[in-house]
Amino acid sequence: MTENNSDDVFKITLRNDYAFKRVFGTEENKAVLQDFLDCVLDIPAQDIAELVLLDKEFHNHSVNDKTGILDVKLRLKNGTVIDIEIQNRWNDEFAQRTVFYWAKMYTENLRKGEVYTKLPKCITINIVGEGFTLNELLHSEYRVLEKRLHTELSDELEIHFLNLTKAKEKQPAKADSDEKTRRLVNWLKFIETDDREVRAMLADSYPVMEQANETVDVMLQDPKERWLYENRMKYEHDKASWEHFGYTKGVKTGLQQGVRQKALETARILKQLGDPLQKIALATGLSEAEIENL
Repeated sequence: MTENNSDDVFKITLRNDYAFKRVFGTEENKAVLQDFLDCVLDIPAQDIAELVLLDKEFHNHSVNDKTGILDVKLRLKNGTVIDIEIQNRWNDEFAQRTVFYWAKMYTENLRKGEVYTKLPKCITINIVGEGFTLNELLHSEYRVLEKRLHTELSDELEIHFLNLTKAKEKQPAKADSDEKTRRLVNWLKFIETDDREVRAMLADSYPVMEQANETVDVMLQDPKERWLYENRMKYEHDKASWEHFGYTKGVKTGLQQGVRQKALETARILKQLGDPLQKIALATGLSEAEIENL
């Protein structure tokens, strides 16, 4: 009788924000982060090569709390500040949310008494798992442009979206395709999958991705790492349930309020026409006391 290996059952995907930060947001894996950024950003390699991680710690409240956000924050050699976040499911308010967080990141870097020219360029990179609706691109970049001339007002606002669903659908890039695009597709496939064999295949003959894959393998073997991963995954499932419940409850409440408002309007008209309270109550479902107060 063959004994089941728990490692074969337990699966990890970097769509989990704890796992993503564990692979891309630690000092020992800085080369992994540098290579990923080189595929995403049109920035000189020497600036990326000397990046500084701004939040390398895994705070207990961030891992265990429902409010904790495990993003990757860094500063480049030229002063540019970057925030990378995993968003498993797209929702209607996420575009506004990412602009809000970009604005917060931008303004918090200005010290009292400093001139506005001291504000650093800030970039947000959003890696989206499911339901992205803004466009059909694998990688989209938003800036502030003049509507007709398409000239840039400032290069300090830069918001990127990376579509994991689109990456999953893509066939392996041809050898003669753009080298950065090929690497970006492979990184996004690596982040999206929970299949150990797929990660190993992607990492084969690619030392930096192999380094990232080794970190995932450590997580698979370490009970504490697995517990932290599962804790964040449970939070994601709970969050989806809360959002669904909130939506369903909101729709039900809205319908109930609409029906009541219609009943009140009908009762008001019937009362003005002189109908008796008992008849109005029967027609609208309102109490006679409610109708008297109209």
